[in-house]
Amino acid sequence: MLNNKKRGFTLIELLVVIAIFALIANVTMLSLNKAKKDARDAKRVDNISQIRSALQLYSTEKLAYPAGDGVALGSGSNLVLDSNGWSNGASPVSPIFMYSVPRDPKMINTGPNPCQGGDISPCDYSYTQNGNDYILYFYLEGSVANMAAGAHYATKDEVH
Repeated sequence: MLNNKKRGFTLIELLVVIAIFALIANVTMLSLNKAKKDARDAKRVDNISQIRSALQLYSTEKLAYPAGDGVALGSGSNLVLDSNGWSNGASPVSPIFMYSVPRDPKMINTGPNPCQGGDISPCDYSYTQNGNDYILYFYLEGSVANMAAGAHYATKDEVH
């Protein structure tokens, strides 16, 4: 009697399993990319809130907002918010209102690129003094709360 039963998998079975694994990996990567984007946006909103708080402390102490027009925050000479305003942090002057001004999470490994009002791509937070107020520009990759993806700005009273 001959025993023709082979042990193992057929080529079709192996291809089906590989296709299923590829589909699962693809769905997982898409989910992770969305989670990363959402995390960066949450970080941006938190950073803007922290910068606004530091600017409010500065304004309470100095009765004005620091000078600056379209400066990219968290880079170059705008690393620290001390009693002289935005500084490079080499020798900060007391009081220090924000020792480490944050950069946009997506811009950390690039050169400074300050946001402007109509930016349609990721950019660094930027600051402009506006009389008795200020404007902080920032960019969102997706929607957060009631803010859609794209360019936004914050003032002492609200975030748009």
